Order: sequence, then structure tokens, then C-alpha cells
Amino acid sequence: MNIIEEQNNIWHTLYNRQLPRVKQYACQEYLDGFDILKLPAEGVPDLDFLNEKITPLSGWRVVRTPVRYSDAVAWYAHFARREFLITDYMRAWEELDFTPEPDMFHDIFGHLPFMVLPGYTELQDLFAPAFHSANPKQKEDIKRLAWFSAEFGLIRENGAIKVFGAGLISSAGEMENVLAGKVPLLPFNVETILNFDKAVWSFNHQLFVFDSLEMLKDELRQYFDSIRDD
Repeated sequence: MNIIEEQNNIWHTLYNRQLPRVKQYACQEYLDGFDILKLPAEGVPDLDFLNEKITPLSGWRVVRTPVRYSDAVAWYAHFARREFLITDYMRAWEELDFTPEPDMFHDIFGHLPFMVLPGYTELQDLFAPAFHSANPKQKEDIKRLAWFSAEFGLIRENGAIKVFGAGLISSAGEMENVLAGKVPLLPFNVETILNFDKAVWSFNHQLFVFDSLEMLKDELRQYFDSIRDD
């Protein structure tokens, strides 16, 4: 079996295992985007498939990278051009429930359904200008805020907690850990979040909940505006 066949088999397995979970627990924005993007179950979609759906709707495009974990400088340079990076790397069979490195399943299945939604890409558009105006400490804070929002944020819908972050959506193990009540949840507040570290090599020990996508954008916009005003 060649590497492409192996990646497609892992994708197919992950897709079928995770789809029932996201239909039950993912936020409405993700479900709306998933219905629009129509990711194939049988294997990894190619760039043409993805960009034919994403670019006309939001103006963003997808770009592949051989880098397994792009650093923030490169990441936000692409964001400034409205390019979303997806890695060529796919997790191994023994990492189906959790991988510490973002792989193509995380990048595509977790993030890209959101990227057909202009209301969501307005959130991503906030990050690059702030990052490029920030001092070194502020850059670390921006990375932390991205982690606890777009990657591992939770959202309240009609009184219920739903999964918003792509890191949760693409990880069966971490999603189940959060939904089982094993992770403390606090209201999403910039000043609070800046006191917490990311957990890259394990499940997160603290996560944050916002009441709506608009509330999240407003909270981040106020902080990012203060960086550009310095």
C-alpha cells in the first residue's frame, strides 16, 4: 500500500468515527459549513475541490505545506494573504483519538467547514494584522488566544455547551474528555486567558466558553485594537 492509499484509509476511518460525534456536539456554524463543503468520506480531498468551494464564498484559499507544525510567523504571513495552510502529514493509526501535531485531518475536517462562512472568516481576519503589530510578548498572547478560541473554544447555544474549536472537532479523545465534564470551563475573557498556558502534548486542563461568534469577535477585536494603538 502506498502513502496516498494509507492516508485515504486513515481519513476514511477518522471521518466515519468522528461524524456522529460532530453531528451531535459541534456548534451550528460548523454544521452549516460542513453541509456546504461536503467533504468526501472516502479519502482526502484535493486542493481544487476545497478551493472551488471555499474561495467563492469567503475569499480565502487553501495552500498545502510539507511543514508539520508551521510557526506563527509563517502562519500569519499566509493569513495576511487569506491563505489557510494544510499540512501533508497524516497521523498514524495509533493516534486516531489524539495527535499532538495538527495533521491533514485536523486541518481539513476540523477547520475548513468554517472557512466557507464569511461570518467565521471575519474572526480569522482579525489575527494577522494584530500579530504583525505586536511585540514579542503580545505575539505569544495572540497565539494563546487563537488556541483557546479557533482551536479549543466552546460556544453556548440555547443553553447547551457546543464544540467550536477545530482541535476538539477533529479529536475524538479530547472531545469526549471535555464533554464528560473532566475539564473546567470559564467564560471567555482575554485577561483571564492570558494567565493560562496551551497544552500541546496532552489534553487541555482548562477551556473557555463564549456566548456567540459575534461575542468572541468583539472580545478579540477590543484587545487587538489596543495592540495596534500602542
